[in-house]
Amino acid sequence: MKAIFKTFESGAGDCIFIILKDETDGSSHHIMVDCNVLTSDIKCFIREELKLRIDTLIVTHIDADHVNGVTKIMQTPEFAVLQIGQILFNGFQPQTDNVKTLDIEIKKKLDIVAESLPPVVNEDNHKTSGIDAACLITEINKHPEWKAVWRKEPLLAGESITLGNDAKWGYLKFLSPTQTALDELLKKVKLEYAGKLGLAPPDGDFQDQDKYFEVLLRLSNLRKRPNPKKKIGSIIINKNLMERYAKIDVNENNVTPENKASLAFYWEATHSTKRILMMGDAVSSQVLSQLNEIHQEEIWFEVIKVSHHGSKNNTSVDLCAKVDSIHFFITGGKEQEGPHIETIAKIATKSLQEEKSHRVLHYNHTHSLWSELKNGNVKNILNEYNLKTITDNTHEFEY
Repeated sequence: MKAIFKTFESGAGDCIFIILKDETDGSSHHIMVDCNVLTSDIKCFIREELKLRIDTLIVTHIDADHVNGVTKIMQTPEFAVLQIGQILFNGFQPQTDNVKTLDIEIKKKLDIVAESLPPVVNEDNHKTSGIDAACLITEINKHPEWKAVWRKEPLLAGESITLGNDAKWGYLKFLSPTQTALDELLKKVKLEYAGKLGLAPPDGDFQDQDKYFEVLLRLSNLRKRPNPKKKIGSIIINKNLMERYAKIDVNENNVTPENKASLAFYWEATHSTKRILMMGDAVSSQVLSQLNEIHQEEIWFEVIKVSHHGSKNNTSVDLCAKVDSIHFFITGGKEQEGPHIETIAKIATKSLQEEKSHRVLHYNHTHSLWSELKNGNVKNILNEYNLKTITDNTHEFEY
C-alpha cells in the first residue's frame, strides 16, 4: 500500500490531498482537505489524476481561505459530475428536520444583508457576487448527491471515522474541535445576526440558517483590522535567536473562534503505525490534550501539516515535544506574513531521534520569511540543525 501526501499553492489558504493506493488491485481512496484559490493546477489534478473522484472531502473550518475553492469546485460546470463519497464539514447545519419557518420580513432583511457581501475576483480576473462566492453550504444543498453525503452531525474531538470496507484505507481520528469551541463560534454569529437585524435570532434551528449564518460570519470577518506583522528583514537570524524564539510559547488568546473550531485529525493505517497529522488551523492545547488521551509517549508521524500556515500562536512548545516527523509541511499564508520565526525555530531546534539524520520543511510560498530562509547565512544555520527547506510539496511512503 502506498500513501501520497500532496499540497498545492492555493492563494493564502490550504489545498491538500492524501491519496491512498493498493498497488496489488489498482484501487485507491482520495482525500481532499480544503481549498482557497481553485487554480488550473488543482483543477487538472482533480480531473486527470483523481479522475473526478473524491472519496472523502474535508473542510476543516469555515474561514474563506479554506472554503472558497471548494465552493468554486461545486460551481464549476466541468465538476458537475464529480463523485464525492462523503463530506466532513462543521457548518451551521440544522440538527433537526423540524426547522422553523422565518417570518417573510426577516427573510427579506437577511437576503439584503447577504447581498452586501463584496464581489470576489477569481484567478481569471472575473468577478463573482459575494453571496455566490461565499456560500459553500448553498452549493452543497443545490446538489442532491452531495447533500446526501454531507455529514449532518458536527465532528468533535475523540471521534473516529473508518475509511473503506473493513477499514481498508485506515482511520481518521479527530483531535479538534470541542463542543465548547463550536458553541463560541455560534455565539459570535448570533451576535452578528443581532447587530445586523436589531433582534435576536430564532430560538432553535430555522430555515436556511446554515446559509445565513455562513454569510453573517463572512461579514463579521470583513471588519477585522489588519494585524501588522514585523518584517522579517528587520531580524538578524542567528543561532542565539533561534534558540530564544524556540522557547517562546503560544498565546492562544489571539486565535479566532473560527480557528479554535477547526477540525484537526490524523490519518492512521489499519495494519501499521503509519500516520499523517493534519492540524488545520487548530490550537495546540486542544490537539495536545486529545493526543495525550491516546498516547502517553511522543508520537511519530510520516507527515505533519503545521497549523495555521505556521502561525506562532498555533504551535506550542509542549506540542512540539509531543509530535515528531521528518516531513513538516507549511502551506499558504498571506503576503508579507508568511510563517512566524517562532514556529520555524521550534521545528529546527528539536532534537533528532538517534536513527534520524535530518528533517525537511516543505513550503509552497516563496515570499516573506521564506526568502530570508534561503539566504546563505541562514541556510547554513538551518543546516547545522539538520533542517532542509524545500518547495517539493509531495511526499510518498509505503505502509
